[in-house]
Amino acid sequence: MSNVPSNEIAELTAKIDGEIIDRSRVIDHLLDLRLLTTDIAFTAQVDRLLGDVPGASMVDAAWWRQALGQLAASTEPQPA
Repeated sequence: MSNVPSNEIAELTAKIDGEIIDRSRVIDHLLDLRLLTTDIAFTAQVDRLLGDVPGASMVDAAWWRQALGQLAASTEPQPA
């Protein structure tokens, strides 16, 4: 994928601290990532994650770490 925010994903992953994260903060971060790219496949993946954010007010940090890992993996160059 081109034009994807891989540095921002790495920064968000490094900032995970504790076992839970405010759900609204997770959604804000996903929306920020969505705005940083024009890559349709990446945007679709972020949209899917936005629809899957668990919890009413808090998100398990493990879910957030996994979601960021999926996004990071999707930014890696694919063999031709």
